[in-house]
Amino acid sequence: MNKIYNIWILIFTVLTFPFAVAVGNNLDFTLFGFNIEGEEFAYKHFVFTLSAGIIFLIGALRASKKWLGLRVVRQVQRFKFSTPVSIMRRKRVLLYNLIELFFYLLFAGGLLYFTVDTIYVALVFIILAMDQTIHTYLGIALKGYRIGITKNAIVLADRETKAIYFKGLKKISKHQQTIYFEYVNDLVLHFPTNLIPEEEWSNFVASLQEHVPPNRVYYSGF
Repeated sequence: MNKIYNIWILIFTVLTFPFAVAVGNNLDFTLFGFNIEGEEFAYKHFVFTLSAGIIFLIGALRASKKWLGLRVVRQVQRFKFSTPVSIMRRKRVLLYNLIELFFYLLFAGGLLYFTVDTIYVALVFIILAMDQTIHTYLGIALKGYRIGITKNAIVLADRETKAIYFKGLKKISKHQQTIYFEYVNDLVLHFPTNLIPEEEWSNFVASLQEHVPPNRVYYSGF
């Protein structure tokens, strides 16, 4: 899900840059059906404001899911099993988050470099960068990124929020570094095993089998 949001943000950013280049460099040409007359482009404020609004909406939807997941997994008392994600996982998430943060600031700076008319789009990217920074700090430094088991589901939250419900499960299998959850309707969900600290692996499996007994669901690879 996180990847989908990033793709849409990238698409609208790429669509915005040609307008910024044309307006900033006073270039006259036709783009996406618009006759752009450089700095005199009549719809430049509309285009840049619309772009800022769309990117903000996509970013807000993405952020709301991340913050909701973080809030849920931090309520440790609701879980039968709960642990912060592994150090290895935290390092990987930190790397990905820093890459995203870099591109947010790069987009903001790049748009403003061509024209200050993109100020609202740039501000949106700065807001997204600030949100990313705060979320990463709470998740990494304060160990807010966690995985837990309730009586109904496995819930995990770091870069993404995912709930794997037990209802309808027919098979749980471990293959190499991934756990797969297969459902009666042919749906298959998965997450990497390195998300769970090694010292908590046995507790995780025990809690999982307590809530989803082997006599009800087929286990493989454990």
